[in-house]
Amino acid sequence: MGVLLGLAYGSVSQFINPITLPDIQLHQPPAGAIGNMLLSSLMGGVFGVLACFPASAARGIILGGIAALAGIFSYMIIRLGGLGLGGVLIGSVLLSAPMAWLTVPVIVLLRWATERQVSGQRDGEPLLARARVPVVLFLIMAFLASFELLPAEARDILRRTDALIRQGLQATSVAQLPAPLAGPNMTAFPPGGKAAYTLEWTRYDLDRFMKLRPPSNFDQHSAVIAHFGDGTLLVCLYPTPKQDPNCANYDRMPAKAPERRDDA
Repeated sequence: MGVLLGLAYGSVSQFINPITLPDIQLHQPPAGAIGNMLLSSLMGGVFGVLACFPASAARGIILGGIAALAGIFSYMIIRLGGLGLGGVLIGSVLLSAPMAWLTVPVIVLLRWATERQVSGQRDGEPLLARARVPVVLFLIMAFLASFELLPAEARDILRRTDALIRQGLQATSVAQLPAPLAGPNMTAFPPGGKAAYTLEWTRYDLDRFMKLRPPSNFDQHSAVIAHFGDGTLLVCLYPTPKQDPNCANYDRMPAKAPERRDDA
């Protein structure tokens, strides 16, 4: 049952954006779309074992919650790896705890549905009748996973950035590069001399790219990060969804800029 629910969430959450952006290679850490889907199924199986093996329902739910917290914490460490050790630990703790609480209703449903399957089989309930609950839970998990769909604004910016990079890769000289790829913060294009890349859209931790942020419309800023195969990056920050981006290349993900404080 846990594998089934993990598969429902993993398949929809990992493939809903590639389906809506079929010509763009999206950055999907830690293992790509298929790998993440399999990991989601595996984690669902682990939750199922921990939640349903103990005779006590309360103990099973607690064990499942602890496993969820550990899994989410590990995932956040991977996603926040560019913030430095301190930023990774603080960010992972702050984000993992509330997300783990959100998994508790799912673990409760998992325990209840599994116990219902056992009692239904013991009472001779037909297989088709017992299948209704797993099918409903599968659809619920798929629906929840559909909220991973990127907003229309993000999809448009990803398409524009992909077109910008493709145009830049076709240039035979610096003079032929599109203006954003020939700006003052660009030292090389493509950054690592590699044409293969994956794209990631984000609105978080943009202070890492402070030199690209104009001092206005901060609530509208977003960025697309192109990850090249050798670890180098191209970051294009959009001041507004309609403006051209400010781009820069990096050898590695910059750490979050320290907060300024005035001297007394």
